[in-house]
Amino acid sequence: MGGKSYYCDYCCCFMKNDLNVRKLHNAGISHTAAKATYMRRFEDPKKILAVEREKRPCKRFLAGYCRFQLLCNFRHYSDKQMKQLEKIVRQLKKKRSKKKKNPQLTRKCNLPPSLQPFDIDKLNQTNWNLNWG
Repeated sequence: MGGKSYYCDYCCCFMKNDLNVRKLHNAGISHTAAKATYMRRFEDPKKILAVEREKRPCKRFLAGYCRFQLLCNFRHYSDKQMKQLEKIVRQLKKKRSKKKKNPQLTRKCNLPPSLQPFDIDKLNQTNWNLNWG
């Protein structure tokens, strides 16, 4: 490989550092599928579950290999994996509901003393007669 080469992080491959070669590679189905697989890691499990529930199982994937990977119009999750995904979504839902019990109490505790609301009783009990000097 003489000269500089370009490395694609999604596909883990080197290619000639030429604009047309990179454009052709980025437009290819293997690159698009590899990028979709990588970006899927950061998606919300609830969204993934909703999308995958609507799909039917992929016959090619169950037979061993589907070249479309995540771009396939059919589901690539087994029944066991779908149950695990549902379990993850339920756990996340429980965690979120526990956090949002009483937002006013958590807001008050998180504020510094100078930004917390005044307590009128304490303000009335304050001795304003100060001796300077």
